Amino acid sequence: MKSAYRKLGRTGFDVSTLGFGTWQLGGGRWKPVSEEEAVQLLRISRDLGVNIFDAAVVYGQYSDMNGSLQSRSQELLGKAFGPNADDIFICTKIGQYDEYSHRGNFGAHRLVEHVRQSLRRLRADVLDICLIHAPSLWEVRSGLAIEVLKTLQAIGWIRAIGYSFETDPQVVLASLTQPVDVIMLQYNLLDHQCEDAIDEAADRGIGVLVGGPFKRGYLTGRYASVADLPIEEDDYWRWNLRRNPQKVSATLEAVASLPEHACEPTDLRGRALHHILRKPGVASAIVGHRTTAEVAENMNHVLAFDGTKK
Repeated sequence: MKSAYRKLGRTGFDVSTLGFGTWQLGGGRWKPVSEEEAVQLLRISRDLGVNIFDAAVVYGQYSDMNGSLQSRSQELLGKAFGPNADDIFICTKIGQYDEYSHRGNFGAHRLVEHVRQSLRRLRADVLDICLIHAPSLWEVRSGLAIEVLKTLQAIGWIRAIGYSFETDPQVVLASLTQPVDVIMLQYNLLDHQCEDAIDEAADRGIGVLVGGPFKRGYLTGRYASVADLPIEEDDYWRWNLRRNPQKVSATLEAVASLPEHACEPTDLRGRALHHILRKPGVASAIVGHRTTAEVAENMNHVLAFDGTKK
């Protein structure tokens, strides 16, 4: 099995149209798999053709014996690939305090420290892609964080720089006038807000990675109602149901109303990926995988899409 690949803007990187997101694998969302299982899954994914992996300093965040915060997702990538990562790209997101609140500190000292920590955990000499993680509109407009990354890029610590966002097109568009190489944003069957921003990024030669193609599980076809949600084993659903149960219910209803929903779950997942890959300018859909079977299924979906274009 071989993946399809696309150019990531002007970076010169050829990335697989199916990427691997390590939020779930890091254990911050689901009960973590063992280190051995996680490392094996990452290596098998590379063998199947995945060559872009996404992590963040807050994915699988935990305190070590000295009380310092660490990132299990980055550590797993370092153990899986380390110095033997010449054939893959790792996208690293920095600046946030935790996985859920989107609060961050994008001052120079913190960003430099996050880059240093990421290099150490990934066992790398340089970061392939480094993104400011979910900054506010004010923080983007100030341009201070991207200037820090630009400096680190100039001295050889980072190859490509940019931002990671959710679904606010105003924030995304504000970033596109800055010296960025890559952006990551949310775009899927339900979230179309950044469609024009993707076009603008493509026109400027900025690479686009799409996170959340299954909207953190809503678009997997596994959940018809709140009663189906795996709240006993998934921190994400517990957090959302406690914080905003009305939004969870409304989103489930929106999924149920999609024309694409009237099919088997695996077909819904395929249609969700195809929706993203049909969008000009998108280089890769970053999916959170926890099993080899999930990687294989999604790889088949992206290969099927590639075949329909020929």
